[in-house]
Amino acid sequence: MSIRVAHLCKDFSKRSETFIYDYVTELERQGVDNHVVANERVNPDERPFENVTVVPWPALWNPRRMGHRLLDELGLDGALDSSWRELWPGAEEAIERVAPDVLHAHFGRPGVKAVPIARQLDLPLVVTFYGYDISKLPRERRWREAYESIWRTAQTVVVLSEEMKEAAVRLGAPPDAVRVVHLARDLDDFPYRPPSAPVSEFISVGRLTGKKGHFDAIRAVQKRIEAGDDLQLYIVGDGPQRDDLEQYIQAHNLQSSVKLLGSIPNAEVARRLQKADAFLLCSKTAASGDREGTPTVLIEAQAVGLPCVSTTHAGIPEMIPESNHSLLAPEGKVDAIAERLRRLRACSDEELRGVSAAGREIIETSFSLSSEAGALREIYDRAADGQRVAAT
Repeated sequence: MSIRVAHLCKDFSKRSETFIYDYVTELERQGVDNHVVANERVNPDERPFENVTVVPWPALWNPRRMGHRLLDELGLDGALDSSWRELWPGAEEAIERVAPDVLHAHFGRPGVKAVPIARQLDLPLVVTFYGYDISKLPRERRWREAYESIWRTAQTVVVLSEEMKEAAVRLGAPPDAVRVVHLARDLDDFPYRPPSAPVSEFISVGRLTGKKGHFDAIRAVQKRIEAGDDLQLYIVGDGPQRDDLEQYIQAHNLQSSVKLLGSIPNAEVARRLQKADAFLLCSKTAASGDREGTPTVLIEAQAVGLPCVSTTHAGIPEMIPESNHSLLAPEGKVDAIAERLRRLRACSDEELRGVSAAGREIIETSFSLSSEAGALREIYDRAADGQRVAAT
């Protein structure tokens, strides 16, 4: 008998959040009956899926929401715990109509909103954390306290890496409730192409925000250009840093070497990855405390065979084979990143192909969509039976 899962999330499905859509559609192929309840339906042409119910979050001026924010600031936690669901009126009714076996909330905020719904409807709850929700949000007391309701209620807390698991446990999650399930991609969409020397064209993909480290990437490339290297850097993505990045590029006469391509469809991203020589991602902890989980683009880049220069930030070292860790720099260290670019530029064809093959192998072994979705299916089955999946 097919298991039915209600997925609770904010937006379904933004270009920058391929992972929720990928899992939902792969789980469908594996026999799970999936229904999504979201604040907003976005990108439906690129990400078609029928079973989506839109329940808008209240406007910021909604009196109930304002009242709860005031209670939160006053520290009246009992009042908050008893009526969090009023912050998303209609979600409980939508989920009750779905009549799921399991409720799966994606990200910490929907996870908090899911707790009273799961309790009211007597549903087993699974909550997945993806990055900022385990690093940035808990810097505020109100979120640390709100997360306590998740730790008490969730059958399983899913995280993306061992590094994130340690963070969740430090925040109070029961160790035996936390399970690592990697972000993953359908590798059929990313055919492998061995690289060849010399490495000249780098690509970077990610929103133009502080934690992606785009300024560090540009400065590292600038240092190698000043040292005589002929390099190109193409940056895919959009975001609040765009104007500042463009100003830096112009001020340092890098227009011919560094290009900001903006947000482009996923199919075009895949084509760009196939065309590039190598991948560059300089992730770092943002001033706000925001951190990565495990960047999906590192899965895609290694899947197509691109050698990757990156940082030791968050769960990234778990995504890169140990044999390639010499291409990881400490986060925020531009000179060290530039040195990794130099090392990669110095590689022979044979050395580059060794780096590439090792990267593809770790993706096939640990980041395949079918296998990681299978791990989620196991979590659902056990949750529906009232069991926790033993942490691995």
